[in-house]
Amino acid sequence: MSLDLITDTGLVVIIRGTKKEELLPVVDALREGGVKVIEVTCNTPGALEMIGELRNKFGNELSVGAGTVLDRETARLAILAGAQFLISPHLSREVVELGNLYGKAVIPGIMTPTEIAQALQWGVKMVKVFPAAALGAKYFTDVLGPLAQTQLMAVGGVNIANTGDFLQAGATALGIGSDLVNKEVARRGSYREITAKARQYLKIITEVRQKIVQ
Repeated sequence: MSLDLITDTGLVVIIRGTKKEELLPVVDALREGGVKVIEVTCNTPGALEMIGELRNKFGNELSVGAGTVLDRETARLAILAGAQFLISPHLSREVVELGNLYGKAVIPGIMTPTEIAQALQWGVKMVKVFPAAALGAKYFTDVLGPLAQTQLMAVGGVNIANTGDFLQAGATALGIGSDLVNKEVARRGSYREITAKARQYLKIITEVRQKIVQ
């Protein structure tokens, strides 16, 4: 399951605004760096075609999902294109219900304990705390006090410098976008840079998790 893979690896890489011709080289670079989960945002031109292309190219090697899913129709189209999970910037009951209907994990964006509680009631297993950097790592520690059963993904402003803080505060996973893949890096063809940074993120995740266990 995609959610299990997200939990296991702790990293979802967000593809936003990448040109179609740059997609495969970028994803190949991420895969070389150890990345297993890719999110293509639905506000990226050609997003549905990109999702289908990645599913056909990498099969079961990568888990590919759709991000910035704002409504039921977008969710349905993304699933038909091959999306294995759905991520939203907000909490939408219609998106959650459609994901449940098709057996696809939905990770909605939340900002308050009330939204977390509502998402859990609808059957959501993991929520996206967004924007994470604006709320700060301590928010994760605080909210997990009364809601310890919740899996939190930190998204928005997460980078190499603060990755460890969010993990130590209780984040199950991280959603990384422009700090790892952005238009400038893709335009330059700096694919080795992408691979090296992906490895750096995964190394930090592994090391912090080991410290937490100890």
